[in-house]
Formats: sequence, C-alpha cells, structure tokens
Amino acid sequence: MAASSVSTVASIEPKNRGLYLTPLRKELTVADGKSTPSSFTIANLTEGLMTVNLSIKQFSVADYSYNYQFRTPEQNWVKLKTSQMTLEPNKSSKIEYEVSVPDKAAPGGYYFALVASTEIMNAGLPGTIQAMSLLYVTVDGKLVRTSILHDDSIPFLVTGSEIPYQFNVKDTGNVHFSAYFYGQLEGLFGKHPEVGTSHLLMPGAIRPVDGSIPAPMLPGIYKATYGYKVDFASFVITKTAYVLFIPPWSIVALVFLLVGGRWMWQKRNKKVE
Repeated sequence: MAASSVSTVASIEPKNRGLYLTPLRKELTVADGKSTPSSFTIANLTEGLMTVNLSIKQFSVADYSYNYQFRTPEQNWVKLKTSQMTLEPNKSSKIEYEVSVPDKAAPGGYYFALVASTEIMNAGLPGTIQAMSLLYVTVDGKLVRTSILHDDSIPFLVTGSEIPYQFNVKDTGNVHFSAYFYGQLEGLFGKHPEVGTSHLLMPGAIRPVDGSIPAPMLPGIYKATYGYKVDFASFVITKTAYVLFIPPWSIVALVFLLVGGRWMWQKRNKKVE
C-alpha cells in the first residue's frame, strides 16, 4: 500500500531551506475506541538526495519555562505508514498516518510529535537535523477546561512609558485551550484600548505571563485590569489594581511651578516692603 506521494516543491518560501514539515501543528478529536486517518508533508529543500527517518514522540511542557519535553510514547496511538523514505532534491512527499484511540481511554488531551530526521554534510562534517509537526489529539468525552490565575504583581508607582504586570496561569483541566492575555487601563476619561497576545495553555502546566500596558499621557491614578479571555467561553479571568502614574515631564513641570511660585512670592514680598 502506498504510504506517500512525491511532488515538486513550488509553494514553500525560499527562506525555508533544508528539511521542512507542514503543518507545524494539527488538532484532531477522536472518540475512544475509534481511529482516524491523517497526513503531513515533508519536503527536501536542498540540492542533494535526502534519506528521511520518521518516528513518533509524546510531548508535554515544563512548568514556567514552557519548554517542550519529549519522550517515547507510552501507547502506540499514532501509527505511521512508513518509517523511512528518500526524497529527491526540491521534492516533497505526503506521509500518511492513523490515530487509534484505545477503548475506555480517558477524555482529554494527548500530545504527540511527528519527527523527521536526516543526516546532512555541513562543511564536510556529518550532522543530524530534525523537523517536527506537533499533533494535539483530544479524546472526546467529559472535557474539563479550567484554570487559575495566581502570583500576580503590578507596581503601584510608575514613571516610565510602560506599566508592567505579570502573573502565572495553570491549566487545571484535562485538555489544552487558547487564551488571550491582555492588560487595560481606565482613567477619568474612560477605558484605554486592550493590549495583549494569545497563547496556548497545556493541561497541568504553569505558564508565566509578562505583559505591559502603554502609559497614558496625563499623570494621575488609574485602574489597571489584567488577565485573560478563554477561547471556549465568554467569561474572563482578571485582576485589578490601582496605579499612580507620574511621568517625568510632570515632575519637571511641578519643580518649575514650585520654583516659579516661590520666585513670585519673594518678588511680591519685596514690593510690599
């Protein structure tokens, strides 16, 4: 049975040279006891013949750093149709695989990496290069999407152009989800625009979030709101704090006012005398 089809690479940008995999990430939802076929594409973006070895790893992320940790799969859920192939220069190939979830597998997220590796010659010395396509498998059933925000901090007195904040988030459920992490400022004249970015949360792992809110133009006391919005519901998880913003120019202006006021007071007193 054919496991791949070879074609000429035409649509991949020239900057991606070497061994290339696509998609870089894929999500599949499978019921326990069921199987689903899928595929990914590898490309040889070099001028030489390339022998590619294919394998499966299971992965998770470390607390705080969120670095990937790879290990040998505990169960053979992902089955490749081929473990090795040879690619001509500037050719690509579709690699087929099947995800089979055992009966009574617990609902939640299971995470795999489709790994392609090859030996190349660099300045006459051999070396191994790898490329990965991450596979997010969700076993259907009772999916728990919960999280907590903790260890948050934000300075009370700010004089610079940014108001920094930080907090930790832990996915306490059994499946991954995306969230929009943001900060927002509110003053006498209303709310300022939200500023943030989106990240993925992995079950059981703590993710540190460092962000900043652009400082306003005018000095004063402002209400800062920071936290995140989840992609599976309409609710948000936030913390609030009050920030005293004193820009440098206002300090200089205050000094000038005090000096000017004192000079005017002294001048007035001399006239009275």
